[in-house]
Amino acid sequence: MNHEGLYSELEYLILAMVGEGINSGYAMRKEMNRMRGGRWSAESGSVYRVLRRLESDGLLHEARRVGVPNRERTEYELTAAGQALTNSWLTQPPLRGELAFLVDPLRTRSYFLGRLRPTDRVKVVKTWIQESKQFLSELERDIETSKTPDPMRNLAYENLLYLAEARHEWLRRLLLVAKQTNQVTAATTVAEQEVVEA
Repeated sequence: MNHEGLYSELEYLILAMVGEGINSGYAMRKEMNRMRGGRWSAESGSVYRVLRRLESDGLLHEARRVGVPNRERTEYELTAAGQALTNSWLTQPPLRGELAFLVDPLRTRSYFLGRLRPTDRVKVVKTWIQESKQFLSELERDIETSKTPDPMRNLAYENLLYLAEARHEWLRRLLLVAKQTNQVTAATTVAEQEVVEA
């Protein structure tokens, strides 16, 4: 293997999809676009680049080409090394640093809410709560309509719902804090105005 270090989550995802029979770049991109909560690029360039790298590392091999000439699709299979690496990835606990990788654009933006006027902070957080509520409704519908016979896969998908519910609760707390700072600012402004008038 000529790939240095650990493989990325995207590379493991692609190995696992090939093991599940989602074995062409087109099918992978379609599946990745369907998946919610992913942080992977489903652009053809990134998927096909990873497929070529995994093939050159001896983890995948071209099984067949299907379709009409000039529109053929390459399908892959796991090699013994690819199967072993995928199984190792599934059975080993993630590194602690991987567990800490919880990307949330709302959390990132919340770090900088102090740049806004207090009244604008409240409006912004209320907007986030509305979007979060809509997302929760859509996610609940998606989970219900995408149930599979595999209860483990269903629970993996439900993980998104638990994370989204936790974020929604956090947003409610953020709104309380935004309202409190708005009240403190308003009270301070009134007190300062009274001193000026005295």
